[in-house]
Amino acid sequence: MRKSNLLIALAVGAALAAPAARADAGDTTIGGVIYADFTSINTQNNGTDVDPNGIGTDVTRAYLIVNHQFDDIWSANLTTDFNFASFKAASTVTGGTPGETVSTTVTTPQNQIFIKKAYVQGKFDDLAVLRIGSADMPWIPFAEGVYGYRFVEKTLIDREGFGNSADWGLHFGGANSMVNYQLSAVNGGGYKNPTRSKTVDWEGRLGVTPVDGLTLGVGFYTGDLGQDTEAHEAAASTGAVAKNTATRTNFLADWKGMGLNVGVEYFTAKNFGSSFIFNNTTDSEDGYSVYGSYDFPETAFGVYVRYDNVKPKKDVESNLKDTYYNGGFAWHADKNITWAFGFKSDELKDDTAGVDLKTQEVGVWLQAKY
Repeated sequence: MRKSNLLIALAVGAALAAPAARADAGDTTIGGVIYADFTSINTQNNGTDVDPNGIGTDVTRAYLIVNHQFDDIWSANLTTDFNFASFKAASTVTGGTPGETVSTTVTTPQNQIFIKKAYVQGKFDDLAVLRIGSADMPWIPFAEGVYGYRFVEKTLIDREGFGNSADWGLHFGGANSMVNYQLSAVNGGGYKNPTRSKTVDWEGRLGVTPVDGLTLGVGFYTGDLGQDTEAHEAAASTGAVAKNTATRTNFLADWKGMGLNVGVEYFTAKNFGSSFIFNNTTDSEDGYSVYGSYDFPETAFGVYVRYDNVKPKKDVESNLKDTYYNGGFAWHADKNITWAFGFKSDELKDDTAGVDLKTQEVGVWLQAKY
């Protein structure tokens, strides 16, 4: 039963899948995206093996995407996803002596399906698109689009947890061959948490393509991450805690041409964690990611590489550093199917505090679109 809901959703999507071409008025199209892997993982905490560890298969993302076109302007999107959650179940077994019973609690991973995107869109012009509901946020999907290997690893701030890829709110933006932009007013808790707070959070992005192949982008975030509730406000009014604001600034530069894609992403943030909003402690974060890939001419093969360096708690734990890198070979088996054969390494380390958590992974990753 672990994967029954997911398999049903994928089966329905596969059976009803329609071409990805732009829908005419009244049309409904159904498609999806799957990220899967078969890898060997070794995780060590200060040299001692800990979970996750071993060989296995993961389906890290499985989107079922439904689009409906009402007319030339109005449309709607519903995108479901799933994740693994741990459920605790009590069980009773008979012991070795007569009449003896032992109660145990077992934690079992189960999957659950949830909504990632659900919005109504009004496209009045290529540069004037309005969405209401849970929709893509300005920065993470933009960075994923230029990076190209999201199925192997999340992009910089998504991997570090300093942003959401989608959230509930109002989103306005647009794009043409030279400019792309988006401004979103959102609840701030991310698409998994649709609850509201006393104020909205703001995230924005401006991207430009000054010459063919070159993409430059700048973005910002400011807000309370959905934490500005009556209960928290009451605590702040007594002076027990201070009210802080989460802020983030992003920069990206990417160049594509002749099969080559190279780029760099940088961010700096302050108080970007729900525990820092109503707290007498503040913190700051920054980091960068450098990546590159090359597709060999007239073949279906390529190579990719990436390096991240992040200071996730500059004020609270100034010596803590996260170092990540990956690399490998790619096989574009079909225009909608890409395989990656390679490795990943991630180390969170603070020598002064005796922290050294390291994860190494080797195997194959898959992206399939339908």
